[in-house]
Amino acid sequence: MASPAFEVGRPNDAEVVLSRLLEKSIRRSGALDTESLCIIAGAKCFAVRADIHVLDHDGGLIDACCIALVAALQHFRRPDVEVHGEDVTVFDTREREPVKLAMQHHPFCVSFSFYHGGETVVLDANLAEESVRDGEMIVSMNRHGEVCQIAKYGGVPVDPLTTLNCSNVALEKVKVLHQFVQTKLDQDEKKRDKGGLMAELNAANSRELANIPG
Repeated sequence: MASPAFEVGRPNDAEVVLSRLLEKSIRRSGALDTESLCIIAGAKCFAVRADIHVLDHDGGLIDACCIALVAALQHFRRPDVEVHGEDVTVFDTREREPVKLAMQHHPFCVSFSFYHGGETVVLDANLAEESVRDGEMIVSMNRHGEVCQIAKYGGVPVDPLTTLNCSNVALEKVKVLHQFVQTKLDQDEKKRDKGGLMAELNAANSRELANIPG
C-alpha cells in the first residue's frame, strides 16, 4: 500500500536494486563487524537479518531505507553469551545487559537526479520529480568521506567533475544524517536507561525488603 507501483508478494526491479544497494552499502563495505557475531569459530554465530517495511513512498526510497537500516542496526541489542568449550550459555536480558552490535562505520546513501541532459542536478527528489528525471546516481559514504559505492544505472551520462561535485555534496549531507541519527538514538537510550540491570535488581531487592514483616 506504500505505492501503486508495488505489487503484493512480487518484488519488482526497483525492490531488487534497492536490496542490492543496501547490501553493498552495509555488508560489502564492512560496516558491520561480522567477527563480533561469532560465538564458536566455524560452528556457531549470530545471524542478523533486517526487514524494511515501506509505509509511504514519495521519493528518496533508497536514502530513507538506508537511514532506517543504519539506525536499526545501532539500536539492536543481541543477548550476551558465555562459552565454556563447546557449551554455550545465552543469557536472558534480565540476567545480563544485551550487547550492542559492533559497527566499523555508518554509511548513508544520498541520491541525485539529473535533468536537461545532466545540466540540472536535484538532491533528494520527490516521487513526481523522480518520474521525469533523465538519470540518477546514488552515492554511499560515511561521515569520514570514505566512499562505499557509487551506483549509476543507465540514464543520461554524467561527467567526472559532476560526479566529484555530487560526492562533495553527499559528504555534507551524510554528516547531517549521521548527527541526526546519533541524536535520536541518544535520546531513545536516555528514555530507556533507568540505571541498567543493577538499578533494576536494587529496586527488586527494595520491594522484597519492604514486604518483609516486622
